[in-house]
Amino acid sequence: MGYDEAFDLFNLLDNLPDWLPGYTNAIYQQDWERRFGLDAKDRAALETYARFRQRTSPMARNDEGKRPLADSLFAGSDTRIGDPYTGYFQNAASFSAATEAAIAAQAAGDRELLRRFYARFAPRARALLTGTARFSQQQETLTLELAAPMAAAFAARLRTFYGVEAAPTFHVRFVWWPYSNRTQAKLRGGSIVLFSDQHVQDDWAPIVLHEYAHFLSAGQPAANREALAAAFARLCPSALALPNPLNALEEPLAIYWGQYRFEREVRGKVLSSDSSWYAQPHADRAAKAIAAAFPAERPAPALAVGPLLEAAASVCESRP
Repeated sequence: MGYDEAFDLFNLLDNLPDWLPGYTNAIYQQDWERRFGLDAKDRAALETYARFRQRTSPMARNDEGKRPLADSLFAGSDTRIGDPYTGYFQNAASFSAATEAAIAAQAAGDRELLRRFYARFAPRARALLTGTARFSQQQETLTLELAAPMAAAFAARLRTFYGVEAAPTFHVRFVWWPYSNRTQAKLRGGSIVLFSDQHVQDDWAPIVLHEYAHFLSAGQPAANREALAAAFARLCPSALALPNPLNALEEPLAIYWGQYRFEREVRGKVLSSDSSWYAQPHADRAAKAIAAAFPAERPAPALAVGPLLEAAASVCESRP
């Protein structure tokens, strides 16, 4: 866990063109325009970089309809692998060293456009971030909570649930974003990225455990993932018609563990079923159905074909 200056700077610049809405966020460009303005040359440089990322990143592939069933209902391998270009800036010695390595690995025709992009925007981005704190208070609070014996034991039970005892290192990284009243968390390969302003406090521990559940889910044994997905699709055929099928099973399991069981097992508190556990309605209902079938004061269920999948499927609109 920590603050990575090179990654924070890259994150700002990579989001600036908003090249893949949903993966990137338009708030960065909006804030930049308020601070510095954007002239025609700036916009042309942003568009050129956006086209480079759209052309080269696997995150921009449109593989809907070609994805295996298991990757529609469970977190896919990209949850762990992430975007190759981003990888150059994770745990880098410096931003300069990372840009040189990243640029050198690109096709000859892309190297100059990247050099021009960073020369144009990096100095102002660096100056902007220099005025921010390094999230020291947030890091200290989160580190203490996750290092506690009960939290460590909970993480071990979570690994057992997903059947991935030998999980690789999971990095937690804070990055700045322009919102001063909200936060966000996203998986980026082997890291969870926590988007925040240095003045914002949030309850980060359950957020981290929720995303850790997705990270572990992506590493389930392939045969088990496929069997579970096939069985769940039979129980809940409408799952694949959801705008995001992950909200049928993947998200409810992460909510059940990261929010519901974490609150009970680590903090000794109970989440009210009358409150909202998650913003997406189907995932929220499914997580509560799982919790009703497997209360946190009892042993956790097995991730197997049978009662657990039936509980998640009980909220589906169409069932056999």
